Formats: sequence, structure tokens, C-alpha cells
Amino acid sequence: MVRKHPFITIWLSIALLFGGLLAWAEVSRSRLDDPDPAFQRTGFLLPEDQVRAPNVLRGYPRTGHRLAVLFVRSVDRQMLFHELALQSDLSALGDIVLVTQDGLRPNIVQGLDAIVADPEEAIVNAFGLHRPIDGGYPVGYALVDRDGHIRHRTLDPHCFGMGHNYEIKALLQAIP
Repeated sequence: MVRKHPFITIWLSIALLFGGLLAWAEVSRSRLDDPDPAFQRTGFLLPEDQVRAPNVLRGYPRTGHRLAVLFVRSVDRQMLFHELALQSDLSALGDIVLVTQDGLRPNIVQGLDAIVADPEEAIVNAFGLHRPIDGGYPVGYALVDRDGHIRHRTLDPHCFGMGHNYEIKALLQAIP
């Protein structure tokens, strides 16, 4: 018996493999991820002079200084910023402001210039971060250039102490 379509088995196997991988990727998404993956961790900088940073953080952004604004829900009894400062040395690249929904402070604040509470979510909304899948307070960061313009903003639930800190450092270095 001669098979008319000898590659159908191969094509079906490949389709099932990729279908399984897509299903796994969808199931493994975090509830803190952006509902639209195209907007999360793009690595692209916004054009210069496009989006002015809001004036919602007292004293920041400072003219002539880069700014990283880190948004988290809570850091109660966490030491994540010690690891963040040691891994990336972000404080040498610009001002680092931590914005928390609950206003609590981490155990170690090395490398942070300010800690700001945002219970009404005015700051995170002013910076334009998207809502995560669960609809709660966004977890991620916004980067501002020396002229006071937002150059990058994203949700990134893994950016603090989970090996993604290099992205913040690389993007800050790329911002003039």
C-alpha cells in the first residue's frame, strides 16, 4: 500500500507540539501580567519628547537625572531591594523611587531615593501603567529620561530580585 500523504503524520505531530506549547504559555501566565502581552516587557524606548512624566512625585523627576519608578503592591517584610541594588546598581544610573500601594517599607532600602504610598492609585495611573490580568495594582516600572519624559513603562511582575533586573539597568543606560 502506497501512502498518498507521507508527511501528514509529521505535520500533525508538529502542529500538536506547537499547540501544546501555546496552551502551556497561556496557562503559565501570571495574574500580574499585562492582558495584552504585546505591551509587556517590550524592551523598546518611547520616542523622545513624546510623553511628559507627570508631576505626582514630590521632587521627582529631577532635571538632569534619570528616574526609575518601581511600582509594587506591597514590600512588607521583604528584602528585595537589597538584591535589586546589588544586582544592578541602579542607584548609580539615576534616582530610584519605590511606589507601593500599601505604603509599607522593605526591610532594606539600600539604593532607594524615596518610598511613596499610592493607596488611591493616582501615581500609577498618572504614569499610564496598564492593569494586570487580575485587575489589581500594577507591578512594574517606568523610566524617565534626564529631560523629564517617560521613555519606557511596563508591567513586569518578575523584575524585583528574580533575574530581570538587568533589563531595567540596560534600559536606563540607553536613555540619554
